[in-house]
Amino acid sequence: MMTTYGKFAQQYGRFEIRCRVPKGKGLWPAFWLLPDPLAWPPEIDVLETLGHEPNKAYFTHHFRDEQRQRKSDGGSWTGPDFTAGFHEFAVEWSPERIVWFVDGIERFKSEKSIPNARMYMLVNLAVGGGWPGSPDDTTQFPAALEVDYVRVYEKVP
Repeated sequence: MMTTYGKFAQQYGRFEIRCRVPKGKGLWPAFWLLPDPLAWPPEIDVLETLGHEPNKAYFTHHFRDEQRQRKSDGGSWTGPDFTAGFHEFAVEWSPERIVWFVDGIERFKSEKSIPNARMYMLVNLAVGGGWPGSPDDTTQFPAALEVDYVRVYEKVP
């Protein structure tokens, strides 16, 4: 896991990663944002993939609604095999909306309960869990989430 907690946090802007994700049942690579200071929600998932769906990217943000209930807004996009090469995944986050991009093309947008907090970044490769399931005999180890770069841009008024 790579994290900027205690080192870097930013409210709004463009957050991007260029990476190649691994293939295999039970693998769960992600690039996500959490508030600094620590709290949950909100959370912005710039990228999540499941190793057994190598051509599908998930985009989500988690928040509390007006009644303080935990909610999520998200989508997915099916594209090329993200394990076959490097791809850029990004969000542009403003007070009005969060827009997700894959290789420079808009793939999802949310205008629901946009976070209003400084957030730090995490990049990780989880193994197992309720969503991806456990690895099986076809999952090859060692597995790696290969990262070319992580970049953050601040919009200057």
